[in-house]
Amino acid sequence: MSQQFVGINGEQTGLGFTNRDQGAKVEEDQGLIDFKIITNNGNHERMKMLIDLKNIFARQLPKMPKEYIVRLVFDRNHESMCIVKDDTKVIGGICYRKYPTQRFAEIAFLAITANLQVKGYGTRLMNKFKEHIQKQDVEYLLTYADNYAIGYFRKQGFYQEIKMHPDRWKGFIKDYDGGTLMECYVHPSIDYGNISDLIREQKQLMIDIIKKLTLNDRVYPGIEKQNYKVETSNGDKPAVKPESVQGIMESGWTIEDYNELKKQKEKTFMISCQQIIDTMRKHKSAWPFLEPVNKDDVPDYYDVITDPIDIKTIEKKLQNNQYTSKDLFIKDVKRIFINCRNYNQPDTIYYKCANELERTIDDYLKKLKDESQIPGVSKKIKKTNNK
Repeated sequence: MSQQFVGINGEQTGLGFTNRDQGAKVEEDQGLIDFKIITNNGNHERMKMLIDLKNIFARQLPKMPKEYIVRLVFDRNHESMCIVKDDTKVIGGICYRKYPTQRFAEIAFLAITANLQVKGYGTRLMNKFKEHIQKQDVEYLLTYADNYAIGYFRKQGFYQEIKMHPDRWKGFIKDYDGGTLMECYVHPSIDYGNISDLIREQKQLMIDIIKKLTLNDRVYPGIEKQNYKVETSNGDKPAVKPESVQGIMESGWTIEDYNELKKQKEKTFMISCQQIIDTMRKHKSAWPFLEPVNKDDVPDYYDVITDPIDIKTIEKKLQNNQYTSKDLFIKDVKRIFINCRNYNQPDTIYYKCANELERTIDDYLKKLKDESQIPGVSKKIKKTNNK
């Protein structure tokens, strides 16, 4: 978890994946790696390091012309921060140029030796670079990233939205075809050198605050150690009052919240069922099933069909909260088609309408959200003996 620092113009500093440098920081603290600022000052040792760094850039950035890399690395207007392992071996670095009057720096190249890229050296390098550049009164970092590097720079707090005023940087840096200009705001209050420790402390602080506000680590004995059988029944009074269960009230539970949730769940279930009813009613083959069969028109219907059902009756039952689950609702809908086929012959128009309507409505029934317990119908808890 990281604090979101922003600049005066809303710039994102993007702490991002900065805590990935923890392993490299440990190596630094143990003296296994070091970070050195190197310029072309004619010193033999420094020149050798620049050559090693140039070779890393050339290997890791194959699309970049080697002559261009050489020119910038050895240009005395540019500086480089190298990661040095075991005091002698350069394993990566950044080549950059500062524009002190404009208070920004441009990153020209950045690379880590291929077989060491998964150890967090790249993140540690960027954090150390920001720490160094912050002391130089640099406010922004700019770089042109190719498609392969955009992901890395985003994790290091670079964004494609440029907040710095164009007058400060246009004309100072060169445009690159195929590159994406990205910017990072260097926040003056962030300790980039110890960012992983800062994030770890923030995370622990948040955990401590959460523990004070919650009861997740507290275990209550619960109700008596007995088996219970759940029965569905009409009525709204539970067999066990929720507020009598230890830990319920301490969790912030209120009967008002519970009642509101019941209303929302009931509304959602009813809307889903009503949509299915409306779809059935509008279908061209629904006309035989819209209302109960008229006994005067079909005298023997109720002798054959002992459990009649129709769309109007289903809608009335829904409005009266008689459907307590998905299965009950679907059973009634399906019974429309079953009854029709039981009474009518396959070659009749009624039989064919039932098949056509069922094929259409079947997908809607499958998608109906299951409501195992519809609010308004409570569960009675019945105590049973152990067997």
